[in-house]
Amino acid sequence: MRKKEARKLFMEKRDAVTDSEQLKWDDLILIQFQSIEVPFISNVLSFYSIPEKKEVSTFAITEYLRFRNPSLEVAYPRMDIPHTRMDAVVSHADEAFADNEFGITEPIGNEIIDPADIELVLVPLLAVDRRGHRVGYGKGYYDRFLASCDPHCLKIGLSYFEPIDALEDAAAYDIPLDLCITPQQVYVF
Repeated sequence: MRKKEARKLFMEKRDAVTDSEQLKWDDLILIQFQSIEVPFISNVLSFYSIPEKKEVSTFAITEYLRFRNPSLEVAYPRMDIPHTRMDAVVSHADEAFADNEFGITEPIGNEIIDPADIELVLVPLLAVDRRGHRVGYGKGYYDRFLASCDPHCLKIGLSYFEPIDALEDAAAYDIPLDLCITPQQVYVF
């Protein structure tokens, strides 16, 4: 399957997810996440789920990580749209968020973490294949960001759906995931 086909198919599949399914699947993804051995980390890049796009909620996962390490720095992406890149902006409990021009909720703070210092990234996706190649929304922000992360950074995708066999048009610049967590299991690539 090609990325464009996968993007369309999985957007349709997400649109069909009911609210009760989404709540149940978010809980199951948290349980699956808790089953993996995450090393002690200081910095994580999460993402603020877009409810209208029925993205996997990351809040329970980041709270679980904070429970395990109260000094954990949690950052969220902020897009630099003119330069087609994103920054990891630290979010403290009292930090404000605002929607950007694409409707993505971003932190408005100024404390940026160098991508090389991020140890774990929770990666949004529409689809993933059995080699860890993902389909996002097609702008390449995450691939550019992940390319600047430390090679040992753990890249974890979150999906309501199981992987497809292969993305035929995965490119050399596509950064594969290390793991993908679904409600049913954890996939290791």
